[in-house]
Amino acid sequence: MFAKTANELRSMMARNPECSPSTFLMDNSFAAWCYDNHNTTWLRSAFNRDPDPKDCKQWGITPLEWKENVAMALVAVAETFRS
Repeated sequence: MFAKTANELRSMMARNPECSPSTFLMDNSFAAWCYDNHNTTWLRSAFNRDPDPKDCKQWGITPLEWKENVAMALVAVAETFRS
């Protein structure tokens, strides 16, 4: 099962603390790509700015989906490095 929102991701992580947060990100998603390619500093900055239209076009996602994917990656990366 994969998370569709940052809140779902938090819930899945809480129920399955033994699993890596990336387990709950769909492998071919923008969230998983962000998780694999960016750090918390970049993700926080991205979350606090407007969605990137080039990313939206490339990934076939809306600006709201872009923002949610960045949020999910941020939650997952932050938890990975907290543990």
